[in-house]
Amino acid sequence: MYYLYAKIAYICVCMKTLTTLIWCLFVAKLTFSVTVYDTLYINKAPYTLGSFTFQACVFNDSVNFKLENVIIELNEGDDLQLHVVNNDILEHTFTVDGIVDANNNIPAGGVKDFSLSFTTIGAYRFYSDKFYGKHLGASSIIMYGYENYPRYYWNMFEQSASLSQDIATQQVNTIPFTYQPDIFTINLKVYPDLENDIHAKINQQVGDTIYITVLNSGKMFHTLHFHGYHVEIITASINSKYNGWSKDSFGILIDEILLLRLVPDQPGLFPVHEHNLINVTTNGVYLGGMLNLLNIQP
Repeated sequence: MYYLYAKIAYICVCMKTLTTLIWCLFVAKLTFSVTVYDTLYINKAPYTLGSFTFQACVFNDSVNFKLENVIIELNEGDDLQLHVVNNDILEHTFTVDGIVDANNNIPAGGVKDFSLSFTTIGAYRFYSDKFYGKHLGASSIIMYGYENYPRYYWNMFEQSASLSQDIATQQVNTIPFTYQPDIFTINLKVYPDLENDIHAKINQQVGDTIYITVLNSGKMFHTLHFHGYHVEIITASINSKYNGWSKDSFGILIDEILLLRLVPDQPGLFPVHEHNLINVTTNGVYLGGMLNLLNIQP
């Protein structure tokens, strides 16, 4: 009988310890968070690609202009404190769909601080909502969560050299019906330059769970086609009927952001590209433009 009582007491102590441990983990999950501090610079400058010269406006990580937009990665539970510096001679905004859409103007040469909290894991678009900002490329991605998985980012953007000049000088404030781009880019790069983009070129293994964010920052509808695999569309910010679909080809509306999940089931080197042939050229030369590669190892 004494042995039975001792056994019961031992089980009770173990259950109490386990309950305490579970409660501590639960509280830690609720209370543990990190505030991430970062500074963004809105920079504008011309750049040359092939035989064309374009005007670009981007969110950089330094005062020096670089032809790339910052991609912000956060862990689930993180808060974000941003210091945004506007180096342009024109006013801009810092806008995040569903998060920041008011009191977000930044005067020319000015600065503004923003505090951001997220409740839903996923991909968010941030941009300048000024016509001369967004349509010169000031548009990028915040990824909140999925930190335990490989995360990749494809920001699709096309540009007309002459129109970019007119936008930069505020001679136009609408996209003309005759709009015809000269270049087609992902992360403001064309193939084969994308081969060196760690955010774009996927190097993973069979069975990995990979999250890909695709943003259409451009001025036209785009269609993306995967070779070798289907991907699951986790969320589509505008065309929500796509949510949950498994597809190898799908459209991306203007200003739309999609979160995709890829679990490759075979090794190989497979292309992913815009399905309109002209969009995979650079200066009229094929291959180029919006073409990316999946390098999947056994």
